[in-house]
Amino acid sequence: MKKIAKQIKGWMTILIFMLSVSSCIQDNFWYSGVSNGKFDGSLLEYLEAPGHSYNWDSTALMVRHAGEEIVRIFEGNDPDLKEITFFGPTNHSIRRYMLEKGIKRVTDMDPTWCAAQLKRHIVKGKIYRDDVPAGKPATSGAAVGEGGKDYTTLAGNRIHLYTYKTDYNGVAEMGPVTLFGSSLDSPFGVKNFEELASTNIEPNNCVVHSLGYDFTLGNM
Repeated sequence: MKKIAKQIKGWMTILIFMLSVSSCIQDNFWYSGVSNGKFDGSLLEYLEAPGHSYNWDSTALMVRHAGEEIVRIFEGNDPDLKEITFFGPTNHSIRRYMLEKGIKRVTDMDPTWCAAQLKRHIVKGKIYRDDVPAGKPATSGAAVGEGGKDYTTLAGNRIHLYTYKTDYNGVAEMGPVTLFGSSLDSPFGVKNFEELASTNIEPNNCVVHSLGYDFTLGNM
């Protein structure tokens, strides 16, 4: 009996460990927004792919509405932009802007404005989450967090990024590494967009970092 009890105890230990690992993986995906995945296609094809409409259909419409130059960039056909990083505003960001401005359809927006806005979200070259230097959240009174690095977009505005190891189950810096950022040249001054919802999504020739649902188009 003692031997059986010992075996059961051992099995329970293994089961608890496996559940703990599974829970950690789920937390890493759902709560931190960390998402790693290759996509065999262009950035525009990724936005328009089946199953992606919840997050990206308005973004794709905005790209096509912005004109040939922007479409060429998103299709990966611009010879001067072999690789890019896209800090993507989702449908929720675009719809919030439209609601604030009383705009009913994406195609009602000015195409030139759309093109300019999309360029404010694109950086030349691939920037993976792990390429970004570590930093810390902004302290009281500070505009941006410590550490990190500034990046310049195609439109010339600057984005400040830093990575930070978040807390897990109340233990400081024991969670996953997460990407945070701020727009340094927003029309409204420094504008934090905080934790990026998902990172390191990788269509061909591109890395996508999805902005959170609380980001509003026009704040970059």
